[in-house]
Amino acid sequence: MALVTIRILDGPERGKTFEQVATPVSVGREDGNFIQLNDERVSRYHLKIHESGGTILLTDLQSTNGTKVNGEVVHTWRIKPGDLIIAGRSVLLFGSSEDIAERLAALRKTDVKDAAVMGSGSGEVRDMSLITGGGSSGNAKSSQMLFREIYQGFSPQELFPLQLLTLPALPKDLLPHQNAMLEEFLQYTHLRLRSLMSSVHAEPARADGKEGSTAFRITVSAPQWQNLVDFHARVAAMLDKFPETP
Repeated sequence: MALVTIRILDGPERGKTFEQVATPVSVGREDGNFIQLNDERVSRYHLKIHESGGTILLTDLQSTNGTKVNGEVVHTWRIKPGDLIIAGRSVLLFGSSEDIAERLAALRKTDVKDAAVMGSGSGEVRDMSLITGGGSSGNAKSSQMLFREIYQGFSPQELFPLQLLTLPALPKDLLPHQNAMLEEFLQYTHLRLRSLMSSVHAEPARADGKEGSTAFRITVSAPQWQNLVDFHARVAAMLDKFPETP
């Protein structure tokens, strides 16, 4: 059993705070949920936050409209302080101010140059706009007030690393057949990307006309571009079907 803090930043219940509550925590429209959201786009039992093996997880309960973390659709996710949970019109912030500040301090010591930006495709969470841009619920406590209260002097730019997804560590203590399945998937990914990279053609191109200033123009064949598009679609489909996998 873990203790977690959750604040509702936007939506009909904006401004409510649940501090240091014991997991599991269920979220949904029905009375039986620990956090009840009066939001017609939220399912009766929408998601739960629970502990497994010392890790705090968010699990979507096969909700009608899905659950997003930092703008990306998830089914089961390792939830971390500062993550924004989006269910229907409601936006929930996971973690206390102290936990978020501690995570930010750790991120400043981490090499994030290869990290992926979550939510960059949707525009929903970029620059923490859902927190700082004024909510939609009409609650008397404004988003700006919530922002100052929660983040204690952090600017939106300083909070941007919370949206970065760094390369996760490989899971440990898997069964032999699970190790084999994981290695096969990574090998498949490696081979598809290797084929694409080997087909790329780079040629020098003057960037701004200045002496010594050289950029490269990268070209790829149409079949290999289709290879990349196909691979992207396959991974997206796997993510969509993830709850059905053993």
